Amino acid sequence: MRNVISLSIAVLVTLLIDVQPAYADTSAVSTMATIMISLKHFPGDADKTALTAILESGDSSDAEKSIAMAIAKIQHKVTAADKEKLSTIAADEHASGSLRELAAIVGGTNHMPSAADIEKLQGIAAGD
Repeated sequence: MRNVISLSIAVLVTLLIDVQPAYADTSAVSTMATIMISLKHFPGDADKTALTAILESGDSSDAEKSIAMAIAKIQHKVTAADKEKLSTIAADEHASGSLRELAAIVGGTNHMPSAADIEKLQGIAAGD
């Protein structure tokens, strides 16, 4: 019995050490989702100003900055290099679901988000 308890404690400690928390969503994620909702072929000047603020913020994560840069450079669709970065973020199981979903939507956008993507973006913008 004592061995079972010791083993259980060891497994629990190992799991607690190994599990990393998901990155929390920030206002940057909501802002980028809002920008994507109204995107038509490329971001407007106000959108680029908001994206620049995300890029210059010390509170923005590297993933958020990568997504912001990809959105800022959209000309009908993201560049191949940005698409690769977005795919990496979308597959990162340590990132929040909203961040991963935003990266996937941005990476797959062609001219503008689809109606289904807009619904997802509205949820992300609302913090759902």
